[in-house]
Amino acid sequence: MHKIGALWLSHKNCDVLELEEVADHLTPELFSEDPRVSGYAIIKTCNRVEAYITSEYPREVLEDAAKRLELEKSGIFVGKDAVEHLMRVACGLEAMIVGEDQILGQIKKCHLDSRKEGTIDSLLDMAFERATKAAKRARSETKINEGSVSIGSAAVELAEYITGGLKEKSILVIGAGDMGTLVARALSEKNLKAIFIANRTYEKAKKLAEEVCCEVVKLDDKERYLSACDIAICTTSAPHYILDFKLMARMMEHRRTDNELLIIDIANPKDVEERVGEIKGIELYDLDSLYEISEENLKRRLSEVSKVERIIEEEMEIFNYILNRQKAEILITMLYKHGHHVMEEERKKALSYLEKGRNHKEVLDGFSHAILAKTLHTQTKIFRNYTDANFIDFLILQFEKEFDGHKGSKAPETKQKEEKERAKSS
Repeated sequence: MHKIGALWLSHKNCDVLELEEVADHLTPELFSEDPRVSGYAIIKTCNRVEAYITSEYPREVLEDAAKRLELEKSGIFVGKDAVEHLMRVACGLEAMIVGEDQILGQIKKCHLDSRKEGTIDSLLDMAFERATKAAKRARSETKINEGSVSIGSAAVELAEYITGGLKEKSILVIGAGDMGTLVARALSEKNLKAIFIANRTYEKAKKLAEEVCCEVVKLDDKERYLSACDIAICTTSAPHYILDFKLMARMMEHRRTDNELLIIDIANPKDVEERVGEIKGIELYDLDSLYEISEENLKRRLSEVSKVERIIEEEMEIFNYILNRQKAEILITMLYKHGHHVMEEERKKALSYLEKGRNHKEVLDGFSHAILAKTLHTQTKIFRNYTDANFIDFLILQFEKEFDGHKGSKAPETKQKEEKERAKSS
């Protein structure tokens, strides 16, 4: 685990423009051309840029990279801290909106792309797999991602609550900026009858409409679409009202459905004149209602953080266990290889002695003794020089269990203890 390192920059220490600049300069070539690097994966999102590497000298490599790119605000984690950071990111604990789901998809894509490109080694591959499992557990075993905490998502949640469900509803989204995009993306996951996007710049609305597979309309045609829609969500940054009292009163006179029109205004300054809420057949909600929803949901999510952190602790233990198990397998392979080498050498000697007419019993005894002595010589030497009492006690216990299971045979130390106990009792 000590070979893993993480270089990170996020919304916590950089603004959007700084992150964009870092993303442009933090390229794969920075690590692919470094002979000290065994594997690497780079994550780039609108809120973070991170590089994960494996190396015998991870801190040195990442400090060199940060110095080369002049990343004065970057942070570096190594070993256990790097793996734990990856898990926290995957679980949404390091996100701008705690518990958000989008980051998990971005990490999974980075992992898959790195595998395809062959830039990730087995150790880093396992770290990403464990982080993904931790994130899935966090979302299934806790409520870290429940309830909308962004204003855009909260607007959709409010619409769903007030109308009793968005199935077969028609919705007009006015505005295709950052907030309008969040709303449109959240709505695209619902089973709606239709989504319409209106914006002052038609091409911008068209681009968003193509992304979320909905229909784009001209802002000047908003009155015609409002007369048929069930819900309108306003998100523009216009300095004046987009829906004023006079326009909405006129629209309601020729409305083509008997359903109430729900309007949610999340623009700042407001898109909808306050008096619009007084018109019969219109229900108007503004940012104040959404702040209450998002703050309450955020409190609920934050109360789940400690549960997610416990899951991360468990997954870190599993990761460490797997690593140690792999090391044990390497050691076992070495022991078997050494034993096989000793056996082949002593077998040749034994056959040579038999061909020369030596006594079969003497040859067999010599062969057996040599196998035992030469196979265990190195391990015995290591154990005698090893001073970790806990580990030695653990080994003794394991050997005793194994020897006890072999037709009642005991380890020499165990036999001596039992004989002393019998002597005392007599």
